[in-house]
Amino acid sequence: MTAQLAPRPGRDSARKPTLRAVEPPRLRPTTLPFVVMMAVLIALGMTGMVVLTTVLQEQAFAVQAKQHQANDLANRVSQLEAQLAEARSIRHLAIAAQDLGMRPNPNAVPMRLSDGKVFGDPQPVLGNEVPGVRYLTDAEAAAQIAAINQAAADRKAQQEAAAAAKKAADQAAAAAAATTTGANG
Repeated sequence: MTAQLAPRPGRDSARKPTLRAVEPPRLRPTTLPFVVMMAVLIALGMTGMVVLTTVLQEQAFAVQAKQHQANDLANRVSQLEAQLAEARSIRHLAIAAQDLGMRPNPNAVPMRLSDGKVFGDPQPVLGNEVPGVRYLTDAEAAAQIAAINQAAADRKAQQEAAAAAKKAADQAAAAAAATTTGANG
């Protein structure tokens, strides 16, 4: 066992213990500022999401409108290319040549373009060499189409009139049969 020294009564008692003020206990912060701060952050986040969504939708509509416009322009380009191909076609060339007084030549002879040398004996064209070939102008073609459409309409009207006459005859025969059976009964 160890011996401990006992305090001396005379020395320590002369010193008085020092008193000091005790700090008041720290108060925990209330939760109200935290809740308010979180509510503000959530409100700002939601507002940002709504604004972002709206902007993205507007941009999507703008892109869709531009795509629609691009499709319309592509269709227009396609139509113009088809018209150009039609204007460059052999049929239009033949019609333009006929309008200028040119006629098809079944007796054509070859010619070398580099020096203009003609191989064979060329013969002039009188216009009646190919009697079955006839090129139509746009007006003549439109007149033929109108005549074909009118003939089809007339044929349809005749068919409808014949069907109506047949139906009337069938109804008359049925009425006559009904009166005959009624008179016999």
